[in-house]
Amino acid sequence: MYEKNSYVFDEQYFREEKITELTDGFSLYERTYIHQEEHAVYARGAKSELRKNGQCIYSYAPCDNHHVPYKEIIHHSNGHRYYPFHVNLYGISYIDVDTLEVFNYVPRGYDNSYGMPNGESFIVTTVFYDPASDLVAYEGCYWAGPYDVMVGNLADPMNFDPHLISLNLIFDPENEGCCDTDFISWDKDGITVKIIGDGTRTEKISFEDLKKTAETQHKRR
Repeated sequence: MYEKNSYVFDEQYFREEKITELTDGFSLYERTYIHQEEHAVYARGAKSELRKNGQCIYSYAPCDNHHVPYKEIIHHSNGHRYYPFHVNLYGISYIDVDTLEVFNYVPRGYDNSYGMPNGESFIVTTVFYDPASDLVAYEGCYWAGPYDVMVGNLADPMNFDPHLISLNLIFDPENEGCCDTDFISWDKDGITVKIIGDGTRTEKISFEDLKKTAETQHKRR
């Protein structure tokens, strides 16, 4: 939020409070503020608190109001627990809920949408972590684009790897963005997704093929 709009956090502009119950005894408290007169909005803001057994352990002020809170605490293969959240429309943040270490990944718009250098980054809306492979599947989209599933490495949530693999481009490389891809499940040997276009079909890609795709992309960079 711009400093000039910070005045909106005065209680006179308080709009509502929302409480989302998470797993492992955690909860997320969100307070929204808005300065509005008739149809004109002059400023808006939000404050979020991650709480454990009712006590605040971490607070932040997200810069947008597009994201729905995640409800699951991630139990990582390294023995730590993490909660994903957003401070910006783009990127992803993780907090180690036991040590309170936080990592914020906020891209500067350098990423591209379907190969076009227009400065658009992928918007993450849902997170699915697989502890067996340390891979993560992110559902989301480019702004106003079709839904996709992006797969990446999450071996270290405190050092996010932004190099993601688009499953939309794997299963429909010539589709030109007409299909939506939804996550179904992590399996013992890969990932299963649903492709929705003219019809609906289920597709699966193995961990081995994901690895080969990642290596190919790495060589192109």
